[in-house]
Amino acid sequence: MSYNLTILQNFVISKDKRFEVLEKDILPDISKFFKNSEFMINYNTDKNLDKVYKLYKDNVKNLTFYNDLTMDWGLTVQSMLQEVKTDYVFIFPEDFKLCNVDESYFNGLIKEIQKYKSKFTLMHRIEDVKNYGIDSKYFHLYDTKEYIHLTKGKDCPAGCMSSVAIYEKNFLNSYLGAYNMSEKVDRFPLSTPNCFEWYSANQVNTMFPNEQFAIPKKAVIYHHEPYDLKERV
Repeated sequence: MSYNLTILQNFVISKDKRFEVLEKDILPDISKFFKNSEFMINYNTDKNLDKVYKLYKDNVKNLTFYNDLTMDWGLTVQSMLQEVKTDYVFIFPEDFKLCNVDESYFNGLIKEIQKYKSKFTLMHRIEDVKNYGIDSKYFHLYDTKEYIHLTKGKDCPAGCMSSVAIYEKNFLNSYLGAYNMSEKVDRFPLSTPNCFEWYSANQVNTMFPNEQFAIPKKAVIYHHEPYDLKERV
């Protein structure tokens, strides 16, 4: 199926075990599921560049691959957005794996996201940690449809603008423009998505009170680190 959606990743891998997980557990399933989607990948280091590029080249049909070494996650992602041709972008970290989800469900999910013009659809913690999609304590905040819970920004329970999400491209570009021009705290390095998330921590409701956001009713992806290795190492 074609989803009017680009898969976007910006990452590094310096440990053999993390490469092994990507090679064996993650990328084969993702590339098959999203076989008609464009993959825009920035590999943010020279280390293991050749083998990471070969892995994507061997698995992904529609691939745009960068080796931009700018150590600023927000600047790099905004630069990549300028080449995106679809209306929506799925920021899909390399250490996340597909759940047992079929194409018809995901197609319904995407159609509702687009029908109701969700600018930000959280894709993490839907059925774990916070359980945003299934915990009834959040339901009073939602306008529930068949596949998604709609929520205005002022009611959105998400703790931040997540780096694991489906964004309307123009909305994300505008947000990154503001983020990239802002002063950052030094809690996280600029090169990590953690810095991007921390910028909006506990401010989603006031930053975007009237924007249309969404929460899936069923998880599509989940964090997969069988060797308990950290991000961007």
